[in-house]
Amino acid sequence: MSAHADRTAVHTGQALITYAELGRQVAQRSDRIGGADDPRPLAVRLDGSGDAVAALIAALLSGRPVVPVDAALPSERVRAMVGAVHARAFPGCDLPGCDLPAAATAAGPPPPTVRIPPSCLVIAFTSGSTGRPKAVLHPAALWLNQIEELGEELGLGPDHRAAQALPVGYGGGLDITLGALFNGATLHLVEPRLDGVDAAVRALRHHAPDSLHLSPALLRAICGAPDAHAALHAVGVVATCGEAVHSADVRALRALAPSATFINRSGSSETGNLTFNVVPPACPLPDGMLSAGRPARHKQIRIVDDAGTTLPDGEIGHVHVTSAHIASGYVVDGRVELFESAADGRRDHRLGDRGRFHDGELHLVGRTDDTIKIRGYRVDIAEITSAAMAVAGIDDAVVTITTTRGRPEIVAHLAPTPGRRPPAVADVRAALGTVLPTWMQPTHLIMVAALPRTSSGKVDRTALPDPVDRAPRVAPRSVTEGLLAPIWADLLSVSDIGADDDFTSLGGDSLTAVELIRRIEDTFGVRISPSTVVSAGTLAALATRIDGQADHAGAGVVAELPSVDDNFIRWAGRPLVFAFAGAGEAALAFAPLSRRMRGYRVIGLQAHALERRGLPDWTITRAARRCVDHITAIDPTGPYQFVGHSLGGVIAMEAARILARSGREVSHIVCLDTILTGPLGTRSSVALTDCTASAAHAAQSRAPARRTELWRTRMALLTAGWWRRPTEAQWALFHELGRRSAMLHRLRPYPGALTAVLAEDNPDLAEWWYSVAPECRAVHRVGGDHNGMLRSPHVDRTADLVRSALSGVPV
Repeated sequence: MSAHADRTAVHTGQALITYAELGRQVAQRSDRIGGADDPRPLAVRLDGSGDAVAALIAALLSGRPVVPVDAALPSERVRAMVGAVHARAFPGCDLPGCDLPAAATAAGPPPPTVRIPPSCLVIAFTSGSTGRPKAVLHPAALWLNQIEELGEELGLGPDHRAAQALPVGYGGGLDITLGALFNGATLHLVEPRLDGVDAAVRALRHHAPDSLHLSPALLRAICGAPDAHAALHAVGVVATCGEAVHSADVRALRALAPSATFINRSGSSETGNLTFNVVPPACPLPDGMLSAGRPARHKQIRIVDDAGTTLPDGEIGHVHVTSAHIASGYVVDGRVELFESAADGRRDHRLGDRGRFHDGELHLVGRTDDTIKIRGYRVDIAEITSAAMAVAGIDDAVVTITTTRGRPEIVAHLAPTPGRRPPAVADVRAALGTVLPTWMQPTHLIMVAALPRTSSGKVDRTALPDPVDRAPRVAPRSVTEGLLAPIWADLLSVSDIGADDDFTSLGGDSLTAVELIRRIEDTFGVRISPSTVVSAGTLAALATRIDGQADHAGAGVVAELPSVDDNFIRWAGRPLVFAFAGAGEAALAFAPLSRRMRGYRVIGLQAHALERRGLPDWTITRAARRCVDHITAIDPTGPYQFVGHSLGGVIAMEAARILARSGREVSHIVCLDTILTGPLGTRSSVALTDCTASAAHAAQSRAPARRTELWRTRMALLTAGWWRRPTEAQWALFHELGRRSAMLHRLRPYPGALTAVLAEDNPDLAEWWYSVAPECRAVHRVGGDHNGMLRSPHVDRTADLVRSALSGVPV
């Protein structure tokens, strides 16, 4: 450190520490360690501060094994770690489960110890993302090799500024911390876990680092931030670790930092650095996942079969490492279990990964415990993951294997691109079907808002939601079922459709239902309504409707929506919720929400004549009166609970006024993305700042229709409800009817209890709702766009907020 005394060693958001000051702090902390006769490891709490870095170095120089402990870990995990190796806390570190130094203990038997080999410098713990973490012994030779190699591969040295956005307490972050400081570089510590991505971007702009070190997931988040170009354009090296990297991630980086060299380094708790994949700015990128790269120095990597025989290039097997610079063993149940060492000090370790070599580069294809054969073919998990991430609208994916009734099944958890409408599950299935053979196509596709991650940034597989098991397949039993099953299979990209399979559970949505209706008419000569697709949700039930001329059994205005009970049993005593569809929307739109409304019976209400012939309602008041007639026919007395999506929220408020005049009570209304600007704001009597101006601007910005188009629209509106049109055209026509009725409606303050749930792209200000509804209980925002908030994965959060509002129990 004396060689760089005046140079900056560590730069955090709160402090700037020179190498001279860092040396003084290390010396002060070394004096306080004490316990010369206490051989136990030292546990150091690492929170990304300069003080923590000084404590870490002091502990490493003490001659005792060091247990790095991330400050964000839950206390039970910390207790398990320090208890596994009987560690004591570094002075000044408040760590649960650590004993006092031996010199301070009361008289009696000495505290228990684990006989750690004197060569051990660090005791690392596996991430625990797939199971119970394990203590791994790192000899000093591993770290000396690691530090020197990182300096050469990543350019860490004097005059180099390295920004680290990895937790210091984990392998990847510890690598860069020690690699930067012991090579004389300046270490800029960035903490996105505490400060958020936007703050991390601001910190990068301020630090202007030469290199940036982070996880692939964080790189994707930073590349999507508004000021990403300003933060990244001058960075020379961007290095990731911890997970595989898709070529799309590197392309996104190049768009912001065209001169940056991208480096992905692979490794494990047992091996340290394993491979490096260095991608210069002009290097062509492959499609899909990048290879792990070439082996790290002093690491011999072989691909072996189950018997340990080395396989030739191109063949997939177990990844086997031989080196004198890997872990020396484990601590298991208080016992040290050392790896066997050859005379030259080299040790062998077989990773839990499978891979293959091609042109000197290692390609990882999945975990050993994920390896299965389907129809005699070995499944490549990495290829499935790459295909999933290449689907438009998918930002992140993880593929795992589960076993159902003794049969292996592939499960893909998918996170949509933030700020975009998530693709339908059926569309994702269709996309995967074009690039993957049948035996590699996932059985289950599960949309999640974001993949759960551990504190180290890896996907936490233990926190992934379980797939919903399909019922045992019952083969189609009638001619109609037999003809209908392949239509479902094609639309939903699901094989082996059974009589008890449910359309929406397999990923069907309103757009898929439109195509299903068209194909049913083409095949059977029968017209059915979208609500029939919901109410007759299973293949068998829909076939029965077709056999009974389902076009005469449409739902009209009212539709019973599916609940968590797949048989749609109308449980006695369940509270009723009436759900008002928006303009041009069928009650089908509420089906995903209804399935998540456990304990409620949901009745959908849609526009009159949307599905059956009749005269449509030209005003919101008339639509509300018609809905009230249906509501009171089902429940004459109330009290009532309403949910309204889009214009349906306004119709729900007007229906509540009508019911109130007859002495009936509406206890609560939940408005889902009812937009106050636009057509609804043109005649509003509610004082909403900028609302009327926005509505006027929206009206003025509409492109003037040609005269022929104007008259064609007028004629279509005059005949709406009387002439049958294709479903999409019918919905578009009724949407226009709703828009015009909104322009004629005078929005007045609603006096009852109301909760507003807005989509993330809703242009309205939240405070406007307290003018619309003086008794407004809360205004929430959820992910997804106007319609996406009613579909997976965002509908889960929407349903939570609806249940909370209706029950009065906070989420």
